[in-house]
Amino acid sequence: MIKIVKISLLIVFCSTFMPHNVYGVLPNTVVATIPTGVTPAGLAITPDNDFAYVANNNNYGISGLDSVSVLNLTTNTAETIIYDPSFSQPYTVTINAAGTKAYVTNSVTTTITIIDIATNTVIGIINNLNGPSGMVITPDQTTAYVNNYGVNSGTGSTVDVVDLNTNTIIGSIVVGLAPASLAITPDGDFVYVINYVDGNTGTGTISIIDTNTNTVISPTITGLSGPFGIAITPDGNYAYITNFGSNNFEPIGTTVTVVDLTTNAVIDTINLFSIQPSGIAITPDGRFVYVSNYNSLYSGISFTDLVAGAGTVNIIDIATNTVIPPVIEVDQAPDAIAITSDGTFAYVSNYSSNTVNGIALPTFEIMGQGCKTQNVFLNQTDLINNLTWSATGTSLPVSYTIYRDAGLTDVVATIPAMQPLQFSDHNRTPGVIYTYYLTGTNAAGTTSLPITITVTQNCA
Repeated sequence: MIKIVKISLLIVFCSTFMPHNVYGVLPNTVVATIPTGVTPAGLAITPDNDFAYVANNNNYGISGLDSVSVLNLTTNTAETIIYDPSFSQPYTVTINAAGTKAYVTNSVTTTITIIDIATNTVIGIINNLNGPSGMVITPDQTTAYVNNYGVNSGTGSTVDVVDLNTNTIIGSIVVGLAPASLAITPDGDFVYVINYVDGNTGTGTISIIDTNTNTVISPTITGLSGPFGIAITPDGNYAYITNFGSNNFEPIGTTVTVVDLTTNAVIDTINLFSIQPSGIAITPDGRFVYVSNYNSLYSGISFTDLVAGAGTVNIIDIATNTVIPPVIEVDQAPDAIAITSDGTFAYVSNYSSNTVNGIALPTFEIMGQGCKTQNVFLNQTDLINNLTWSATGTSLPVSYTIYRDAGLTDVVATIPAMQPLQFSDHNRTPGVIYTYYLTGTNAAGTTSLPITITVTQNCA
């Protein structure tokens, strides 16, 4: 097992109350818990977001339990589990862009197992690796890069280049000691390899591979502390790396390193104040980083006798490189994290709990304003509050609900998204300042926290 012990008229976001009774699903909360096999590690989501494939690492070596779980993400249930003699402490899963094949690294052997997603059967093996622990595929889908952590855990120092047409190794590139993970830039020009080395403070490095020449280029980025996971922003400008630290909390990791990929320099170190940051993923809109915190101790030899603390997930705002609330509570020893391509859900594998948690993500922002007007009919005046709003994001609301009270019990109206995003509240009392609370719900069933719209001035 290769585990590295691892507004007046303007809107105002309201975070002081969360009346759970009025929501179907709140953003940044766990909405599903799905059973897996023994000690789930890496996971990958199919391009259509229908399924997740989870490598069940079987850390305790129970005979016959090396496997891959297939999760149905439409129902958030375990669809099936795949067993094959080729599995040997499977560790990560990589799915090709067509969604036809899943590549499973076998961390204590020299192989990658290839699964046909249409039939969930093993259709091939890639041989002659060295304790593979991760894989990325070039945008043209012809070539893969595989980091070799080492059959003897932590002794590897290479990345193999694999021709995916023949499933054979066509090159081997020397990187740093114990390459733990890797990521490819969106244009496919560079692969960034994080080298765990020995997990001590400042000894970890990043090797940069130029995929045009398959050579390591300068500079080697230094100063990391037990780097474990890496994710690159959708624009290809930044990499975020979790610093897991060393085994058994000596030293402990609590930070995420930010690298500017235009200069290949470290520009920030973000303290999560959480223990053993492990998995990392970035939302498709490039706004947020989600980090799972492993928070566990191996008290026995060879990564046995796992003692897990409370599992959590932190959120980093990329615009400011700061940790923002909430801290999301998940099951024990959260390892890898993956986000659906539409940004609606994150899925976290929990190594000690034998589960995957699904987390509903915020996918839109609402901006609104209000003003007042009146209609005069002979001796009667109708005072009207006019509300208008708009939304931006990756998965926009399908409906909006307007309330007159902060407790969200006095529903004024529900407006389908296909109608004009406006509402007129008639027959209001003169001299009263009205505040409305507006929520949106997307197709995934996630309802936003309310924005407030306070009406104080006349319409232009």
